[in-house]
Amino acid sequence: MGQKRTLCGLFLAALLGIQSPSSVAEGLYFGSTWSHYEADYDGVISLDGGAEIDDQGTGFKVITGYRLHKLFSMELQYADFGDVSLTMPNGSSVTKGAVTTTNGTGATVTSVVESTSYGIGAMRTIPFRSVKPYLKYGLHSWDTSRVIGAGSADIFAITVDGTDLYRGVGFDIPISDLFFTRLEYETYDFEDDKISLVNFGLFLQF
Repeated sequence: MGQKRTLCGLFLAALLGIQSPSSVAEGLYFGSTWSHYEADYDGVISLDGGAEIDDQGTGFKVITGYRLHKLFSMELQYADFGDVSLTMPNGSSVTKGAVTTTNGTGATVTSVVESTSYGIGAMRTIPFRSVKPYLKYGLHSWDTSRVIGAGSADIFAITVDGTDLYRGVGFDIPISDLFFTRLEYETYDFEDDKISLVNFGLFLQF
């Protein structure tokens, strides 16, 4: 009777994909991710007269982590968030909050803001065998470089640099004893603005 119950339990666990936690060795891992980003602004932005914002694209991250325990890890990372660009034809305007900028230069003008950051974060992992979901929380020191055309508006992360929080949720999928893949969703604060990332990457563990 006991054996039947054990077999039934194993069968149900296999069906649900919730197997007993596996032993995850402590140690170092390294990898990189491809990222799809999208900027989110503090307050509503209104575009008139043909003004356009391009605030989605691709970036990447490079990550080094150390698994302190099968449940906890620490990570250091570098992230490139791509750029947010604004194109304003002559006569167009952009309103962010209570501030309206109108292009009266007689020509089309552009603004481009590129963002990068270095971060440190802590992860709490549930070490199932087939998939390892986790929560992540950290701090990142970010920097922006920008070109603001005459008559154009500065709409994202008005300050040149800063330090803010980031958080994420995702899961790692073991491929072998050496490799695993990662799929995750993260949100990074840039003062009152934000950038959200969807990441997919490959990692080598030592």
